[in-house]
Amino acid sequence: MGLFTAVAARADDPANPHPLSKPPSLLTDPNAELVDQPIAGTKPEGKDAESGKLSNLGDEDSTLTPFYVRTGVGLSFVTTVDYPDFGISGDVPMQPGFATGLMLGAQFHENIAFEIEGGLLYNSVYQNQLDGISATDMTQVTNIQLFQVPLMGNFVFRTDPLAGSKIRLVAGGGMGGIFRQVFITGSPNDVTRSQTLTAFQGFGGVQINPGVPDLMVDVQFRYLNSIAGQSVPSMSIMGTVTIRF
Repeated sequence: MGLFTAVAARADDPANPHPLSKPPSLLTDPNAELVDQPIAGTKPEGKDAESGKLSNLGDEDSTLTPFYVRTGVGLSFVTTVDYPDFGISGDVPMQPGFATGLMLGAQFHENIAFEIEGGLLYNSVYQNQLDGISATDMTQVTNIQLFQVPLMGNFVFRTDPLAGSKIRLVAGGGMGGIFRQVFITGSPNDVTRSQTLTAFQGFGGVQINPGVPDLMVDVQFRYLNSIAGQSVPSMSIMGTVTIRF
């Protein structure tokens, strides 16, 4: 018993350590939390590799900035109206055309984003429905083409009705300006007329996250028109792809 006590006392004596004892490492922190060492090349699950703190590795926003770019293409539809501001009389039935857009935005809240949008909508008249349409300084109209270029600032709202699902509902609207140009083909000479007006738009649809945090796909119905001047109610169905930085 006396020998055991003497050996133990010697092992605990920092000035005369026991020859079989292992000195403590100079890098050892007695207050550090014991953490299992990860397998080489892997990250500890549920822990931050450096701090050892709990982290939400499933949070899709944890490694992404709030900024994104979105682009899309779809079909454009224009209501049948006359165009007095462009010197055209008689209802002009426009056939479906195409719509495209490019948006740069920031998701500054989980459910709210702001974006700047530019786009192009194109429609032309039905060739077999030109009877009764006339234009100033023209004796005959053979074709009418309408180009619309909106530049808008939008607020976008999204909800998650099926909590935790990959499907969200999206709605929003915005204001800005729109540039319109009409090409009238006929005799004796073709005519081009244009105007720039204040405009507004509204949209809504479905957003799908296919499982990649930085990629989203939308299908939206959109309505666009000017606030004053020539009214051209324009609707489009557009599919868009959003890529977050």
